[in-house]
Amino acid sequence: MHTKVKIGFVGCGAMGQTAHLANFATIPDCEIVALAEGRRKTAELVAQRHGIPRVYPNHRAMLESEPDIDAVVAIMGYWLHPSVVTDILNAGKHLMTEKPICLRLDNAKKMAALAEEKGLIYMVGYMKRSLPASVAAVEKIQEWKRSGAAGPMNYLRASMPPGDWTFGIQWGINAGDPPPAYEGVEPESPPEWMGKEFGEKYNAFVNYYIHQVNMIRYLLGEDYRVVFADKSEAVMVGESESGITVVLEMKGHGSRRSWEERYMVSFENGLIDLSVPAPMAQQNGGEVRFYWGGDDSNPPRWEQPVMPPVWSMLAQARHFVECVRDGKPCRSPASEAVKDLEVAEQYIKALMAPR
Repeated sequence: MHTKVKIGFVGCGAMGQTAHLANFATIPDCEIVALAEGRRKTAELVAQRHGIPRVYPNHRAMLESEPDIDAVVAIMGYWLHPSVVTDILNAGKHLMTEKPICLRLDNAKKMAALAEEKGLIYMVGYMKRSLPASVAAVEKIQEWKRSGAAGPMNYLRASMPPGDWTFGIQWGINAGDPPPAYEGVEPESPPEWMGKEFGEKYNAFVNYYIHQVNMIRYLLGEDYRVVFADKSEAVMVGESESGITVVLEMKGHGSRRSWEERYMVSFENGLIDLSVPAPMAQQNGGEVRFYWGGDDSNPPRWEQPVMPPVWSMLAQARHFVECVRDGKPCRSPASEAVKDLEVAEQYIKALMAPR
């Protein structure tokens, strides 16, 4: 490994630039050495802004010309992942993409297996797992499970009404040049068994609620399966391996200027209340409160640790660089992303089930 982690970047659209490239560019332990982007004019302006020395028209040209890069960050539509991810992993490069891993479960399993076979990190961008408040919540959950101080976990509720996810972010450079066709890259579509109506619902679900599907497992510390979905698409109910009921609430209430994502993790004698900021809210590490019900010797109490003002996207980028540099496991590997698609398929099947 080099003194700095050498990164090749693929894609500099709005999310690629603002949520990812701009954050990686601030990390002292990494160096962005190349950018692959089909829009030449936009790519050159972005490279100039961030001091990236070389620009390529696509990921294949970059991989062929940059054998010394350690890792690739590829930010593009998830329906393009199976083609692009396979090329990058076959080139022997550690990888980070956005969520979800892709649309089809069979493709997801193949990509996760390929990363494991080659001994590579493939991290999927579930940045909420790197949010300081989420990390603190998981640490407390693990502590209570070890000590038994709060009794067994008995319920998990996730509430995610639609809201203002952009939070007034200023997007990156766009020179107005249209993207060319991505030759040799075949876009995915939802599985045929879903049909058009439920395929569209599935696509929307994995685009938006896959974050919450993933966070539920992160907080549980175990797998779960879907047991019910109401026809109005307001609620998904699941059951964990150890029998804990989980609920995901998805209906909005007209709010377009706020973000109200919360997770309540209930124990027999304790409660964890986690509030997650809008995805593009910078300098916000989230909020988490812990309630312990006390015992014969100690009264009940609330605790609310102060979280550092760190954007989850930046925390995620730092985590990926550390994992590549130090060889440690990442918080959101492709194997976890495969399980998210399994849950998403179960949700659609529950929606399709006759009543």
